[in-house]
Amino acid sequence: MPTYNDSAFIAAAIKSLLTQTRRDFELIVIDGSTDDTPEIVREIAENDGRIRYLREPESGQLNALAYGAEFVRGRYVTILHSDDELSDNLALERNTFALEQDGGDGVFSDLPLMNKEGLPSGMVSTVNSLGDSSPATLFLRTGSNMIPDFFFVKHEAFQNVLSSYITWNMPYWLRFSGAQVSTLKLKKVEPWYRYRVYGENYLRSDVGKFETVNGCLRTVLEIGQRINVPFLSLQRILTRVLKTRVKPFFRSGSCSPEKLRGMVHNVINGYYQKIPKNIYFDGLTGFYSNFPSKRTIQLSFDEKATFLGKDSRVFYNLMGQKLPAIYEQVLGEATSGFGAVSVREEDFEKARNLLRFLNLLAKVQVEQD
Repeated sequence: MPTYNDSAFIAAAIKSLLTQTRRDFELIVIDGSTDDTPEIVREIAENDGRIRYLREPESGQLNALAYGAEFVRGRYVTILHSDDELSDNLALERNTFALEQDGGDGVFSDLPLMNKEGLPSGMVSTVNSLGDSSPATLFLRTGSNMIPDFFFVKHEAFQNVLSSYITWNMPYWLRFSGAQVSTLKLKKVEPWYRYRVYGENYLRSDVGKFETVNGCLRTVLEIGQRINVPFLSLQRILTRVLKTRVKPFFRSGSCSPEKLRGMVHNVINGYYQKIPKNIYFDGLTGFYSNFPSKRTIQLSFDEKATFLGKDSRVFYNLMGQKLPAIYEQVLGEATSGFGAVSVREEDFEKARNLLRFLNLLAKVQVEQD
């Protein structure tokens, strides 16, 4: 349970867990709050050894999850946001029973919504199943997920959640292996999670939108480098009209540069009526206006680490202050486009992570002595 200043809701969220018929669980709370959330959690946890409370400076939900992941010990792993609730006291029982019987990697469901006061306010319907064509469907939907990010998986599958979702801010069910993309084996079950929608929701904020767009761009580009979707414009229209009732046509291989360039613009325009004027979007739009490019730039890394997908919130906040010099350099160069970066051998992985975070499709090559 990552939490930040949810003192109005967190007691109800934890109560929905403590009233479960399945009692053998551990709740890991990762808290970066500045309100009285710590006091509320500590008071509840004082008499319940199943609650582990971790204090972590506020650096975004995904970083909180990455920190909490180090302490995960259970056979099954799930997430419960501090302003949401489990739907009923049999939720854990039903989900674990389904996995014990089915042998898949995890479960998902439609998503009941509630308002600020906890009253029902609608339902988000999901697909009925995931399969070979699901990555192509996700690509056509410009990275917009077909199932909620509220994962419930076996411990073994949690490593994929950690890699795809928590580390790189892409749908947790996507499984990347070299030039291949597939999915976790998930089963649809009865709704088990209630999602609270209200004006102060993180996703409604500017930084929340930026984090979403950053992840959607990465999702589209990662999939688009592994499958080719012909008749792209027509298939996108069919996907919008028929939703998930039609399976897309795709081939192995990579989409053309023109298709990838177009999809980048589709993602951005899907979230912004007017593209924000900042160093990131200036660099991104300039890069793909000149994509593909034959230009090579040289990079020298002084920083010890690079941003990963989970650091989108930190990156966004630094844009209003001062980004690390190498990010300013790369985004400045990106306005004119480039096709490759040349780095020292020891900086190869840093460069790959930097480009992957910024969603810039360029090759990394090692400098020759």
